Amino acid sequence: MRKKYKTELSPSARMIFTIWMFLIIINILSRFMASAVDFYIRYIFPTVSDFWCSVSGLADFSVGEYMIVIGIALVGIGILSFLLFMIFAKRRRGKIARIYGHFYGWILTWLFFVLTFRFFILYQGTQMSTQTDNLTFENKKVLEVYELLVEQANQTAKKVNRDDTGHFVLAEDTEMMREAKNCMRRLSQEFPQYKGVYPDAKPIAHSYFFTQQNLLGIYFPFSMEANYNPVVYEVNLPVIICHEFTHLKGNIFEDEAGYLAFRACLTSENPDFIYSGYISVLGWLDLDFGADAIAWEQYQEITDRLSPEVRTDLYSFVPDDYYQMHRHEEVIPTAIVSDVADTVMDANLKANGIPEGKESYHGLTGLVLCYYIYGW
Repeated sequence: MRKKYKTELSPSARMIFTIWMFLIIINILSRFMASAVDFYIRYIFPTVSDFWCSVSGLADFSVGEYMIVIGIALVGIGILSFLLFMIFAKRRRGKIARIYGHFYGWILTWLFFVLTFRFFILYQGTQMSTQTDNLTFENKKVLEVYELLVEQANQTAKKVNRDDTGHFVLAEDTEMMREAKNCMRRLSQEFPQYKGVYPDAKPIAHSYFFTQQNLLGIYFPFSMEANYNPVVYEVNLPVIICHEFTHLKGNIFEDEAGYLAFRACLTSENPDFIYSGYISVLGWLDLDFGADAIAWEQYQEITDRLSPEVRTDLYSFVPDDYYQMHRHEEVIPTAIVSDVADTVMDANLKANGIPEGKESYHGLTGLVLCYYIYGW
């Protein structure tokens, strides 16, 4: 006679199954209930964020970065120890498998829960950039905006400090974190969603791997932190910190974060922040004049007016010799890391309902034009 085995799920397993079903339903419903997601983003998420930002802000290092390290270690140790137990503890395989299943099941459930409410469903809110889809911009008006941006960048470039290579450096009296928080508070006068707690943005310790991915900053949903890459040229820092701060209040779209960071920097009286804002926008503008040859000629004429200082700072990421100097830190070739990161980011955006993928970053162009032409 065969022995009968119980197939009934344990209370823990039933709870995990129930939570997963709930989260899957939430993710599905969010794709059809943009107004409900908008309410969550504007009124609920910022309050939750304030609490967790206050908690993670108690640490002076990036909690999220070390959570990644711990997560990788748990996966490696778990796989190795599980295999060893399966080989040498044959009589207790079933019990050991259940223990591992419950432990890692709860970890995966927590990950899915956090990603759902702090990442996935945020993509289902109403995008600012979609409101520009039906708007038309006369080439003349677009050129006027572009000319204004170039002129403002040229003028502000004269007010900032530079190093021996001619690149922008932050003034010694610039209190970057304090001013970035003040910029966000001033921005909140027009966009109330951005009120609340802003802990200091934290530098990434393992910066080389993040630099290989061309990352200026990163938002960690698990620890609710804004992080920045400390090895990039300083012209990027004021605007990227404001950029990551917008993510802490529920704005997950990169084009909107770039636009709002630009707007935040313009509220400052500090030329370092104003200049950083202009450089970021000029770096992302993607203007198209169609078959209008005259407009293209005028666009080139305006571009030629960019001052040598602005040209030096525009598109500056890290020093030219950075990768060579840090080659000893390389585990995986930079080209591979960069390509994989781009592919993953593009796939992630498309999976979350952004069909343009990484091209959606250029949605900033329409938002900036609306700001100057339509007064947004």
